[in-house]
Amino acid sequence: MKYLVNVIQLAIVAAIILPVLYLFDSDKVDKFCQKIEPGMTQLRFFEIAEEEQVKLSNLTGNEVLDGEWQATVTTRLPLTDYTCLTKGVGNIVATAEIVDTDVEEASQPRN
Repeated sequence: MKYLVNVIQLAIVAAIILPVLYLFDSDKVDKFCQKIEPGMTQLRFFEIAEEEQVKLSNLTGNEVLDGEWQATVTTRLPLTDYTCLTKGVGNIVATAEIVDTDVEEASQPRN
């Protein structure tokens, strides 16, 4: 019985803390994405990511000089898919936009 009470208490605490963490984390990604401007250098992009202490992941492309690249900044919570997708060419940032993959997947037609 004591074990059951402890589990219920833990569930209540998690139900209170997780939404707050989600709001904090998604707000951090929003603020980062708003700071990214088209024409900004890739070096400045990395500096802002470090300043904002965001999780930069999936940096792909740019293997060749003047190649296209993209990077995503995601929330640190593992169950959320709220990201800032940044694309660029060469050393310059082209676009930065918020992408919620749950909404995106739901709106795409199924075959």
